[in-house]
Amino acid sequence: MTLFKCALLASSLIFSVNAVAHGNIKETYPRDGDMLMSQAERVELHFEAPMKVISLKVENYAGKEIDVKFDRNAPDAKVFKAMLPKLRADNYFVKWRAMGKDGHTVKGKYGFMQH
Repeated sequence: MTLFKCALLASSLIFSVNAVAHGNIKETYPRDGDMLMSQAERVELHFEAPMKVISLKVENYAGKEIDVKFDRNAPDAKVFKAMLPKLRADNYFVKWRAMGKDGHTVKGKYGFMQH
């Protein structure tokens, strides 16, 4: 039974280290649910740990993808920024995927309204 407890403790410690190592999102701009009266000029993702954004899509309510360019070869960072073109009044969804130094990926989605 003692061997089982040691194995359980070791696996929980490994899980804790991996959970901390993964870059959970802390903040975004625009924020999820924002209703912007002024033009959204950029997308920002703030991570807890340095991450490399490997996919970023911005879509309007109808699902049409908005052209957003970003450097896929940029170094890992805690803050990611990508400039947006001028957006028409609509609801938008930002879908992103990022990879940590350990190779694990995280992804997320949030929405905002541009007036």
